[in-house]
Amino acid sequence: MKKICLALGVIFILAEGNSFAQKDSSDTNLIRVLPLAYYTPETRIAFEAVVFYSFYTTASHRKSNIRLFATYTQNKQFLFILPWQVYTSGEKYFIAGNIDYRRFPEYFYGLGNNTAEAIRELYSYNALTIHSKTFKNLGNNSYVGLAVQYQALDTEIPANSRLFSEQSKITGADGYHYGALGPSFMRDTRDNILCPTQGSFFEFTTLFGLGTAENTNLGFTQINLDIRDYFRINKNITWANHVLVQFSMGDVPYRALPALGGPNLHRGYYQGRFRDKQLLLYQTEYRQHLKGRFGVVAFASAGMVYEEINKVMANNIHPAAGMGLRVKISKNDQANIRFDYSFTPDSKGFYIYFAEAF
Repeated sequence: MKKICLALGVIFILAEGNSFAQKDSSDTNLIRVLPLAYYTPETRIAFEAVVFYSFYTTASHRKSNIRLFATYTQNKQFLFILPWQVYTSGEKYFIAGNIDYRRFPEYFYGLGNNTAEAIRELYSYNALTIHSKTFKNLGNNSYVGLAVQYQALDTEIPANSRLFSEQSKITGADGYHYGALGPSFMRDTRDNILCPTQGSFFEFTTLFGLGTAENTNLGFTQINLDIRDYFRINKNITWANHVLVQFSMGDVPYRALPALGGPNLHRGYYQGRFRDKQLLLYQTEYRQHLKGRFGVVAFASAGMVYEEINKVMANNIHPAAGMGLRVKISKNDQANIRFDYSFTPDSKGFYIYFAEAF
């Protein structure tokens, strides 16, 4: 899908406080508010308010952050997203998660790795999603903890829908709700959570979910392996790499299935363009700071989804590549706004987004 997105951002400084411990005078706590306006075919004109708060807790070596995204569109669509990544005092615990409520139209392409662009269908849904992970610091930048998820979704499907007509194959097509929890292990040596320039990240999470869809009980398991490395070539250049592997077993609601596309996973493809039980993705990015608050990037990715492990070799690998501009929201903070253009064999995408893709 050819996705058009135009955006204008204006930065207003509300406050820069010192109520939390900080490393030095050049790296302070701050609050930023960024009003945005953008256009997509799905939303028409949309207005978004972004609030970003980054801070140090006592004796913490890395910054925590809390963000807020509120969006209202000309089509009377609404998104409210509240993510957080917080280190407690002395980095004894790390708490990450988000609350996501949205009333939004979405293109659905069906399930599988080889779905055609031309067969997509537009439908609407309301969804509340809560993700939370609480980690205990084991030392040596290693953490163990508990992951929790909850999602409730209602759908409005066109009466003449073809893709949703065989609903026995689309679990949760008429709506669903589920809760899931499971253990998680993480090792994190990144110098910055949102925009790393060096270090590595490893996370292995298993979730066990129970829920209800179409008046039937759901039970499923999901495994997520997330590996990221950041090689600092010199003070201005970083080479970033990301490998993501996701496995699903059981009756997984369709919007909880692994999916490719969007501003973070396989830029250039519509979010959810390819969706199935298993996912493999590799992303690489060259990042260079130019001068002051500005930087540039070049990136590429390759990914696929598939239903069963023995069918992985029969699937096509979907490539994407692109380039972008980076603008720091403050000279004293690593967080930035990214402007990315990406292209694929069957679609293009222009993204204006907060923080790095990975």
